[in-house]
Amino acid sequence: MYRFFTIHEKKVGRFFEIALGVATWSFLLSPVWLGIIYPPAIVYLLTFLSIYWSYLAFRHLYGLVKGYNKYKEEMAIDWWNECTKLNFAELPDKPTLPNTLADVRHLLLIPAVDESVYILRDSIESVFAQSVPLNQITLVYTVEEKYAEATTQVIKEIMGGREKLLNKFLIYAHPKGIPGEAIGAGAANRTWGAKHAVEDLRNSGENIRNYIFSTIDADHVLSPHYLARLTHLYLSCDRRDYKYYTTAVHLFNNNLWKVPTVMRIEANAVTLGALSDWVVARRGTKDSFSAYSASLQTLIDADYWDVGLGVDDTIFYWRAFFARDGDFEGVPHFVSYSADAVEGKNYLDSYRSLYKQLLRWGWGAIDFPLSMQGFLTNPRVKFTKKVAWTLKHLEKRVLMINMVFLITFGFGVVTAVNPYVKQTNFAYSLPKIMSYVLTTTLVFLIPGTIIRQKLANPIPKEWPLYRKLFAQLEGPLIILNLLSFSFFPFLEAQTRLLFGRKMKDLYHTPKLRKA
Repeated sequence: MYRFFTIHEKKVGRFFEIALGVATWSFLLSPVWLGIIYPPAIVYLLTFLSIYWSYLAFRHLYGLVKGYNKYKEEMAIDWWNECTKLNFAELPDKPTLPNTLADVRHLLLIPAVDESVYILRDSIESVFAQSVPLNQITLVYTVEEKYAEATTQVIKEIMGGREKLLNKFLIYAHPKGIPGEAIGAGAANRTWGAKHAVEDLRNSGENIRNYIFSTIDADHVLSPHYLARLTHLYLSCDRRDYKYYTTAVHLFNNNLWKVPTVMRIEANAVTLGALSDWVVARRGTKDSFSAYSASLQTLIDADYWDVGLGVDDTIFYWRAFFARDGDFEGVPHFVSYSADAVEGKNYLDSYRSLYKQLLRWGWGAIDFPLSMQGFLTNPRVKFTKKVAWTLKHLEKRVLMINMVFLITFGFGVVTAVNPYVKQTNFAYSLPKIMSYVLTTTLVFLIPGTIIRQKLANPIPKEWPLYRKLFAQLEGPLIILNLLSFSFFPFLEAQTRLLFGRKMKDLYHTPKLRKA
């Protein structure tokens, strides 16, 4: 059976591309077709969604409170000092363990395009501010060829001769137009830089086993103990090659108060969602996002990223997942980094840029056919893991994207296509139930707003009072965001996938911060 699916690999992949789109649209249109065929079913479904939404809101709040406490606790610790206290004789997994703390090496890979000096400077300065000794860090920039000369010059000027303080400083130019590579995403650029860095390390006699690999974006500003916390986590974990490591705290403080409201709401949603989810979710069904780390050997075994898909973050997880026959999971820490929220040239351009970025994120749905195909062709992945991930995919790609839309408009749609539903006993109390449940969940936004304020930089003092007051109300406005920017781009991406319109030329979100 496994051989059959391997032989027909492309057809199997195409089947699941269609299946995901069909599932999404069938669920989204359920008030129409169920309202005609069997109205009680849609009433029960909408009731279930309302109650489930309330459960998710409570779970989210629990994760936020616990996650924020972990954040405060870990940010207050001198993690390099903690690393020096580790007894290497007692640490697990000896074959993958460096001999001493001094032997640990970090390979920090940063893809760049045409970021400004302000963006690059803040990120580079955060590397030099790390509590990990600089001579244990190999900093690698991989720059798109079109902007390579200018961007490389800016990077070298910022470095100002300090590269000698590092273990190694490497810059590579990623050529454009390589056949089979998707345009606009970081996968091809990252792969080019990582492969060349590994080759250079081997040629210089470095021990690959000593290296912890990390990738961040060019705008990421690391907290001073970010790499030290990673070091401590990595060394303390058993079976290091079977895990990836990531922060649960993705902040956007670089320009949070400079962007329009919707951009800020989206950024805060990512921050709070990731923080909560790493507390309450099963680690075995959490894929990689934005900034993540692993043993360098794991990256090599996964054969880097898929340069043709145009998606890099989650695809790294799946390539490592199947390289490890399904025995691969994420381990979080709570020391933060800060990125740039989406910012356009003007107000309208900010919204356009946000939509394009979220469309690219929505294209991450390509991991559904990729993983399902892998489940059918790899008999070594445990059946329970396959089932767990299939359910997770359906929750993430179908249920979560459409749920708020259905809760908000579902009853109105079903009564429009079948007015008789209003007169039935089973539908009489539904609007009241939905209203009560959703009103109750709004209360949960208050603690979330407080935690958001504690994680974010202070509101600018020069803001007028009305703007400061409005900023306090941005939490409830997330509902509008869930009905727009967190809905339509993801629906469009899955629709494109359904009709086989592959996104080969993806949007690179420009970073326009000037200070």
